[in-house]
Amino acid sequence: MPEAARPVITLRIPASADFVACCAQRIVETCRSQLPDLSALLIVLPGPALAPGLRQALAAAAGRALLLPRIATLAQLAAAANAGGQPDSQRQLALYRQLRERAWFADSALWEICAELIALFDELNERAIGLPEDEAVLLARLERAYDARGSQLLRFEAEVVHRLWRAEASGPPGRHAAMAMALALLADKAATPLFMLCEGEPRPIEAAFRQAWAARQPVTVFQPQRAAADAPLMQALNFVWPPDAGEPPPLAGRADAARAALPESPLAGRLRLIGAASLEEEAAAVASEVKRWLASGRKSIALVAADRVAARRARALLERNGILVQDETGWKLSTTRAAALVDAWLEVVAADAYHRDLLDLVKSPFVFGDLAEEGRQAGLLQLEDGLARHNLAYGLGRYEAVLAREAGYGEAVALLKRVAVARRAMPRGSASIADWLAGLEQALGELGALPGLAGDEAGATLIELLRLRREELLAVPGRLTFGEWREWLNRELENAAFVDRGIDSPLVMTHLAATRLRRFDAAVLIGVDRDNLAPALSRAVFSNQAVRSDLGLSLPAEAAARLRDDLAGLIASCGEVTATWQTVRGDEANLLCPELSLLSVLHERAWGDDLVMKPDIAAGAAVGQQEGCGTAMPCPAAPQRVPLRLSASAYASLMACPYQFFARRMLGLAEAEEVREALEKRDYGEFVHRILRRFHAEHPRFPGRPDEVLTAALEAISREVFAPEIEENFLEHAWLARWIECVPGYIAWQKAREAGGWRCVGGELARERGLPLAGGGELVLHGRLDRLDRRADGSEAVLDYKTQDAQGLKRRLAEPSEDVQLACYALLQGERVGEAAYVALDGEKTVELPLPDVQEMARAQGARLAAAIDALRAGAALPAHGVDAACAWCEMRGLCRRDYHNDLQS
Repeated sequence: MPEAARPVITLRIPASADFVACCAQRIVETCRSQLPDLSALLIVLPGPALAPGLRQALAAAAGRALLLPRIATLAQLAAAANAGGQPDSQRQLALYRQLRERAWFADSALWEICAELIALFDELNERAIGLPEDEAVLLARLERAYDARGSQLLRFEAEVVHRLWRAEASGPPGRHAAMAMALALLADKAATPLFMLCEGEPRPIEAAFRQAWAARQPVTVFQPQRAAADAPLMQALNFVWPPDAGEPPPLAGRADAARAALPESPLAGRLRLIGAASLEEEAAAVASEVKRWLASGRKSIALVAADRVAARRARALLERNGILVQDETGWKLSTTRAAALVDAWLEVVAADAYHRDLLDLVKSPFVFGDLAEEGRQAGLLQLEDGLARHNLAYGLGRYEAVLAREAGYGEAVALLKRVAVARRAMPRGSASIADWLAGLEQALGELGALPGLAGDEAGATLIELLRLRREELLAVPGRLTFGEWREWLNRELENAAFVDRGIDSPLVMTHLAATRLRRFDAAVLIGVDRDNLAPALSRAVFSNQAVRSDLGLSLPAEAAARLRDDLAGLIASCGEVTATWQTVRGDEANLLCPELSLLSVLHERAWGDDLVMKPDIAAGAAVGQQEGCGTAMPCPAAPQRVPLRLSASAYASLMACPYQFFARRMLGLAEAEEVREALEKRDYGEFVHRILRRFHAEHPRFPGRPDEVLTAALEAISREVFAPEIEENFLEHAWLARWIECVPGYIAWQKAREAGGWRCVGGELARERGLPLAGGGELVLHGRLDRLDRRADGSEAVLDYKTQDAQGLKRRLAEPSEDVQLACYALLQGERVGEAAYVALDGEKTVELPLPDVQEMARAQGARLAAAIDALRAGAALPAHGVDAACAWCEMRGLCRRDYHNDLQS
């Protein structure tokens, strides 16, 4: 029979950096007669991170080696007792099925509503409260809290929550209920004294456990209390954030009282608030602080991440300097390469292997890991080339059929066959979650990805999660469509964390709540603006404060008080604390969070210093070097790589920007051709060239033929050429309409040319010509003429079609030394060319824009090109000094860093 319940001894210890040490001292004093064997004791901690410090504190308090007690969290005790409980995945799926069957909400919102309801039910369980048995009673309470009667919305809210709560309560116990039952059974067998360290007021599950344990064994509870602290530092923080409930005195009065009680600020030199102008500056400031602390001998340093983006950037800067950071919080599994592979695969399944998704898939380092790297890369390159060359945007079967007809794509076709086999492993239509997960794993196996995933820490975590969920849901009925299952999977990956446990470092990245009761030499709070460092928001279900208060749910005031306690605890437990934030986001001011703003204002009133400062010079210099000073303009020279065969367009590139020519032609870094899902301006130009070449082949001369007949013939050819594109994308009608508008004007222009004695004798004519070089050998210039006309006397004209306005072409021709295209074409065709002109095909009128002094310009450009190649072979530099027009669409802009050149050189 259990003994009469003993009173639980609660010791409220002043909150300070020595809280854990004080608890250890009390435990040793209480059990001194048992020293050195404390193995019969049980000490319960709020979090496992406190265990190492407590063990050291116990040994220090005893002054000798000890047989240490059992130290665990309530969750660890429940897990050891096989608490079990219905997995959240089962609860979520059961709720989803009920919501879908009742059709209360839009399908797109169901998973989010499930998450909100489970959070509500968990809080009800954790706080040991429930909803009224009668739905009408719940409705009455809601109406009273909202001060509304007869509201259909309230009636609907009460019906939804009450029915689903009753369904949840009638099923197997959830994890909170199972944990409470396991702890109750454990307490019923209590045989050792219990010591419990709490972060604040005990939670209901903690209170129930200690009361049950007290029925059999002594229980001592340690609680930190800010109000009882007499240390100057905590006193100052208590003036900033009064720990007592109720309305605090005015700020001015608190500041005056702080100055009277503490003539010297205990926060001066201990707390710094650094406002940074940008993400880079904030990350650099964090890295600078950490390096300063390490140089001063501080070892245990916490990087408290309120803004994960800034924290990750700071971590990258530290690791660049060889300073490793142990990340306790981990990364969202959805941000890892392994999750990116799954997402790419599901996109391939969903969109019939849309080409970008397919390439993302096959580029994953995990896919086709069973192939030799050489064969894998060959297949990838063939696939990229084949899709771009044939402009294949989607259709797995279509890709395979087209590429299989041509030689040179064998490895790519083999990859496509494996993707098709993997696709067949996925269920069709609807299936259970377990079947979807089984299909996904089988597909990953067919893609040769499982070994690579297993060898990657994040990949292994992903596979473990998928298998765990499959096991949990194997016997759960209910079928989901692909879209429903994918949304469920995305949420699972978003909520799961990957923690890299391969790094052991005294520098720890964590979150604010995880610092409770822990001691650090120094800490930096990263991203303390009003958005990132804010109390947790209330849930969407029962968000009204009056409702939450009536039902016994958590209130915003509790979250705000918890945040202030955490901040006070961190500042008091560290030798030095720095808080950083970005003062500007976009074009708007980004304010410091209210809690630290309050501290800053009070400190300035009481002690004349707001604690805000600019980033260290070292940190600012690192950023300033990137943002202000710029980089030198690149001026490479590569005489050994000078090509001796150039096209007219390559010569134009050399004249527009020597560095562009260097990167494109000498290094071979020109952009690979890509699939074009919609017609672009260059495609439109190619279509016009194709149409006119075919039209002039069918109608070499126009003598006596009516304009209407010729226009109709040209329009018919045009519609036939555009037809396949329009069939793929109806919007391509716009390009056809643009060209049809030009047709009558072109017919009139062509008739005028024939009246002048010119006859079109060919189009798309390949030409090349050798140019002797001073250093020996020759340069071969080559090109393709859009159109060649000839007169009866043998004189020739080179024409180049341009689908742009005439004014722009006039401006080009006004600088003949810069525009080399027509002169090069004349040089290629030979000395019989008496005319060279652009033909502007834009709008209702076709305009001819001739190059003056054709042969003179041709010879000049030939000599200029040969001299330029001679200079390059002699080691001349190729600077990145292109004009704005040349740089506007240049793909090498990121390589030459034109936007970051030193102002003196740009």
